[in-house]
Amino acid sequence: MKEKENKKRHLSIKSSIFISMALLVVVMLTILWLTQSVFLSHIYMYTKKNETDRAASIIVDNVNNDNLDSLIEKISSEYDLCAEVIRYPGDKEILYDSHFLNDCIIHKLQLEDTLLDFWYDMAQENGGKYTDIVPRDKFREFYNPDDFHGDVPKRGGDANCVISINLATTSDGDSVMIVLNSFVLPVDATVKTLRLQLIVITVVMLASAFLIAYILSRRLSLPIEKINKEAKNLARANYEVTFPQEGPIEIRELADTLDYTAKELSKVDAMQKELIANISHDLRTPLTMISGYSEVMRDIPGENTPENMQVIIDETARLSSLVNDLLDVSRFQSGTQKLNISRFNLTESVKSVIKRYDKLISHNGYIINFVYDEDVFINADEVRILQVIYNLINNAINYTGEDKTVTVKQEVKDGIVRISVIDTGEGIAEKDLPLIWDRYYKVDKVHKRAHIGTGLGLSIVKNILLLHGSRFGVSSEVGKGSNFWFEFKVL
Repeated sequence: MKEKENKKRHLSIKSSIFISMALLVVVMLTILWLTQSVFLSHIYMYTKKNETDRAASIIVDNVNNDNLDSLIEKISSEYDLCAEVIRYPGDKEILYDSHFLNDCIIHKLQLEDTLLDFWYDMAQENGGKYTDIVPRDKFREFYNPDDFHGDVPKRGGDANCVISINLATTSDGDSVMIVLNSFVLPVDATVKTLRLQLIVITVVMLASAFLIAYILSRRLSLPIEKINKEAKNLARANYEVTFPQEGPIEIRELADTLDYTAKELSKVDAMQKELIANISHDLRTPLTMISGYSEVMRDIPGENTPENMQVIIDETARLSSLVNDLLDVSRFQSGTQKLNISRFNLTESVKSVIKRYDKLISHNGYIINFVYDEDVFINADEVRILQVIYNLINNAINYTGEDKTVTVKQEVKDGIVRISVIDTGEGIAEKDLPLIWDRYYKVDKVHKRAHIGTGLGLSIVKNILLLHGSRFGVSSEVGKGSNFWFEFKVL
């Protein structure tokens, strides 16, 4: 039910790409329609007004230039305008004149006091500059029809005039008014042409967008749909799945990651099953011994001997040790295990652990050598470090060679102490070294009951040392034994 609701609530990747592409094209077309059709005349007027203002600024900056007349001619040609520089107020003499447009206002009309005064006043009110886009008929506000010296220009029919007025002062102290006139031509025909072009462009772009969106969405969605299908199989614990290597590089990398995940999950699943089998074996063995000896002592007279009682006590201790180790591993992995850090003598701690093996040494012929030069103090959880040393020695005893020799070395270098536990066993292949810290991992994959300990020792060692932030590792060579080590900073 929830899956159906989620499908209704969320779009597929195919639909999302399709809709996104369509929206992108609609936005682009809307911008084109607005700029090239609806607001084209306004943009054109704004551009023409800015060009005229820029031309006026150049003339004002060069009003004292000896070559002002040629500069004005050049500007008039470049910006498509007419220009006059008039001494005003004053004798209203035209100092410079450029007549580039045949039908401009400033040359078609005789500029009398009314119009010049109006422009002068407007320029003064605006800090010496005044620019306006004036409809052709507005000039009739300043003149009667009988006052025109020629027709009002009809450039382009309904063309508007851009009038730019700038006030300046020459080096001789004369006040001058710079009058510029350019035209803003009607763009109705241009707009109609552009609209027709935009209709064609709109149709082509929409069709192209839908086609590209369809192809792109299929190219992206099909591999993802296949990956999704295989991922569901993986979630059902089917680790034989293969994710398709199709589509863009990111999807291929995702498929590689999921393939790797499937392989690792397969390994974890196998190790979990092996772990359960091994724990069951290790739990069953002491329970069987305890049960068997207890029944013998109950049913057979005279079997209630100290030796039989000792077997039950030993197997109970082994069972208790296994349960404690399982609890330790669980606490380490859940992150609930806390450390009690203190300063202690690491050398003495190693000696105390080795002393526990006196009975094993005397009865079974094992040899445990401790090589050191001086006593060393460190900051750590003493109880847990004792557990590390104990488990490493247990592991060495279980796997040492026929000489039954285990060597513990304490070496100090550059303020760092390294404790090494060395056995003379068969050694470990290089490819297996990263895996030996896992719970119940066996190089030969054959589980056997440990002589000493529970088989969880190395996993506990790893977690304790990780909690301390200590460096640790193992070096080994097949046929030449193994060397397990860890390091701490010396105090």
